[in-house]
Amino acid sequence: MKRGLKAAAMAVATTLVLGFSGVIWYGFSEPPVHRLPLAHDLVDATSTEGKALLATSSARVAYGELVPYFVAQSRRAYCGVATGSIVTNAALHRQPFLTQATFFSTEASALLSEVKVTFGGLTLSQLAAVLRAHGLNVQVVHAAQSSLASFRKVASATLADPYEFLIVNYDRAVLKQEGLGHISPVGAYNAASDRLLVLDVAAQKYPYTWVPLRELWDAMNTVDPASAETRGFLLVRAEGAPQAVPGGGPPVGNATAPRR
Repeated sequence: MKRGLKAAAMAVATTLVLGFSGVIWYGFSEPPVHRLPLAHDLVDATSTEGKALLATSSARVAYGELVPYFVAQSRRAYCGVATGSIVTNAALHRQPFLTQATFFSTEASALLSEVKVTFGGLTLSQLAAVLRAHGLNVQVVHAAQSSLASFRKVASATLADPYEFLIVNYDRAVLKQEGLGHISPVGAYNAASDRLLVLDVAAQKYPYTWVPLRELWDAMNTVDPASAETRGFLLVRAEGAPQAVPGGGPPVGNATAPRR
């Protein structure tokens, strides 16, 4: 009897250890490459149509700034970390570059645990807080505080500004994609088609994607269970960076802002 109980206890303990190890492996391992098709109304940026949309974009300055620093997320819940490292590098051009492995600096770790983010990801406000810890000026805009028309105006202006960057937090399900909440930077806006180019950091699954602005707005205008607030977007710029002149024209302000 005792031998049977001992064997049962060992079996349960082994199962628990294996289960825990599996969870740890899943959280810390790199997402596998698993290419998935896009919904019919989304456009692959590498397609003929996608290339034409970029070539005729009305606002694409951000694309040239972000792409040299683009990285795919290194962990399954690291979309915010990958996005944060890309935008921080594009805004500050720091040496050495910030990586996903160095994203949780002493200042950032004081705000959030790397382990917690590995398993739970980042909310919009949490990502904003960490970016501020890296020396960036960040404005948080939840969809409930904005509107489709306002977002269109802000996106168009931001993507034409070499000193400001747009990050979006949206529900993949609305775009008929696999997964739940997601975060990625935006590289361009094509006014003629009213589409935004999302530089999807889950590059193992999806390419850079042209998304109808209205659909992306609907995907942002959803509630994130982790924060109980609507998703939305971040406007990010380096502290002291020149401000764009309303209505166009070159940025004005601090000529010594951290750039190339």
